[in-house]
Amino acid sequence: MNKCVKHSTQLSLVIISLMFSCTLFSQFKQSTTTAKKIAVIHADAYWFKSDGDSVPFIDVYATIPYESLQFTPEKQGFSAKISISLSVRDTTGKKIAEKNLDRILFAETYEQSRGMNAEFDYVQFRIPASTGYHTCFINVHDAIANTDIREVRSITIPVWSKLEKEHRYLFSSVMYAAAIEEKNNGPIVITPHLSNNVAGLNDGFFLYVELYHFGLPKDDVIGISYAIMDEDQEETFVKSSPVTYAAGRAESQHIYIPVKQLPILRAKTYTLIVMAHTKKGDSIDKELTRSVRTLTIEQTIGGLVYQDLKKAIRQLRFIATQAEIDHINEGQDDETKRMMFEEFWKIQDPNPSTSRNEAFEDYYGRIDFANKNFRSYTEGWMTDMGMVYIIFGQPIQVERTPRGSDGRTFARWIYQDQRQFTFVDNSGFEDYRLTTPFPTGIKYRYSGVR
Repeated sequence: MNKCVKHSTQLSLVIISLMFSCTLFSQFKQSTTTAKKIAVIHADAYWFKSDGDSVPFIDVYATIPYESLQFTPEKQGFSAKISISLSVRDTTGKKIAEKNLDRILFAETYEQSRGMNAEFDYVQFRIPASTGYHTCFINVHDAIANTDIREVRSITIPVWSKLEKEHRYLFSSVMYAAAIEEKNNGPIVITPHLSNNVAGLNDGFFLYVELYHFGLPKDDVIGISYAIMDEDQEETFVKSSPVTYAAGRAESQHIYIPVKQLPILRAKTYTLIVMAHTKKGDSIDKELTRSVRTLTIEQTIGGLVYQDLKKAIRQLRFIATQAEIDHINEGQDDETKRMMFEEFWKIQDPNPSTSRNEAFEDYYGRIDFANKNFRSYTEGWMTDMGMVYIIFGQPIQVERTPRGSDGRTFARWIYQDQRQFTFVDNSGFEDYRLTTPFPTGIKYRYSGVR
């Protein structure tokens, strides 16, 4: 489903939604509740302009994950029916555009209809606009479920005139791009990331922005840099070195700025600023123009894992051999260990042609669940219940006995292959231990079952 098309006509849309979805048994703990999956779409809006044209336009993109929709069985698969609508209003609240699309989606298997391999549909709208503030309302109606999923995006287009005589620069919107590549010396192919949240882009990402020239052309050599600051733009957390750029005489130019793996930023909201400026040596001299957008780090399974790589490597004990874990730990520094850790998970990836690694998400999602539900005198993933849950997943049946006169409570987990595990709590503090030794040599294997 990963589709890439060149910018200025369509942009490819590859959105990774790290979600751990599971049904919880109330028998696990009194505090455990049923997890309800929330239907979502991913959307973003950007403004650009064409050469020789003073009229800007707004590009609106949206992806609709299959797992957010309800499919119904057909003779040869499963189908869903959706209606996608876009409404754009200007500064005064006046509607300047409205577009509607009806689509029937088809999935060959049940797993595809549930988005097991990150299947999605996508849409692009291009709306001519004027300068000023605009609000874009995106709505997806699921005809089978009779539900609506909505997203709202706001965008401000700055004022300019093609008749300007004094030379100046102006940036378009900033796009976060998961990948940018050139196809056989042809057009540039962009894979946008339709979210302010970049926590899942562990390999880094790109900033894509267009630089426009107004007034008399100049052969300026300028610097372009970016900074990541707090919301109030008072404290700087990341600051790039200025990159020298020959502005040239073209009316517009495409700028691609690589952002390497960010240092471990706390889960919060930041402000990203891209600047064009004159240079004084290797420093910023005079600012020429800037573009600002929100950047967030939201807590995801991947984000939790990379906050403590040392622990994440120890947690491989239920999927990797001790020799494999020792090999990763032999890396000469943290960066090398990280690369070796990622290479291990690339081997486990059930769908290497996609950006999503379902086995990684499932495995560490189970660890996160174990930590929240089976904690005793140690972290949940290190308990017997945590170990069984991580390796085998959710049991199909759970049986518990009331506390006996001896103060002990028993719990039995039953799995589909008739495998059973019995736990006993001798203390009364829900410190459940296996009553028989765990079979040796059994490891986690990704099954696609959530």
